[in-house]
Amino acid sequence: MDMSEIFEVLRRLDSELYFYIDRFGIYIYLLLFLIVFGKTGFVILSFLPGDSLLFASGAIAAVGELNIFVLFFLLFVATSLADSNNFLIGHAFKRIPAEKNRLTKIIPMSSIDKASDFLNEYEKVAITFSRFIPLMRTMIPFIAGFTGHSYINFVRYNVLGALIWTFVWLGTGFALGNIPWVEENLLFTLVLITVIMFIPSIYGFTTHFYKKNSTITNNSESQSENHN
Repeated sequence: MDMSEIFEVLRRLDSELYFYIDRFGIYIYLLLFLIVFGKTGFVILSFLPGDSLLFASGAIAAVGELNIFVLFFLLFVATSLADSNNFLIGHAFKRIPAEKNRLTKIIPMSSIDKASDFLNEYEKVAITFSRFIPLMRTMIPFIAGFTGHSYINFVRYNVLGALIWTFVWLGTGFALGNIPWVEENLLFTLVLITVIMFIPSIYGFTTHFYKKNSTITNNSESQSENHN
């Protein structure tokens, strides 16, 4: 199996989980652990399945193909360790001199400072629930480490968030897995979940865009009135 085939397996694992359970047997647990760890443990692997993979795993566990308790323990641990790993990578980048740090060439320091301010203001909520928002789940741990956020506080809320996230998606899949329609239309269900998960991001971007435009418009009107 070459690298292209490996990436294809990883990309399609959630929608073809039944097939890979038959193919890998008990090693499917290790594969699931590594994928969940990789998704939030490394920024470059954020393309891997996350919410949909947990939902699919829970749904298949409901029909007896996987053990729900083993899944919950492994995926909870994978999620907790992954975010800590991402945090430590961010912290390592912080120690690189600014002139040699490629991150600051990709992401403006102004954006990093804003992310740091956001973390300081909404620490508990940001760390605990960021994993429910695509992209944020990967960036928040990294930025927290890069900006020198307290590791103890990060771990405290990260573990809580990992517990909630694993319980919600694995539990939802397990609860709905015995419904014939869900079992027969698993791929469609996963696509629907993916779309739903992007709604908060789209809403946040749209709200920010309109607020920014509204501020610019109000400032322009104020300047016009002052000139008059």
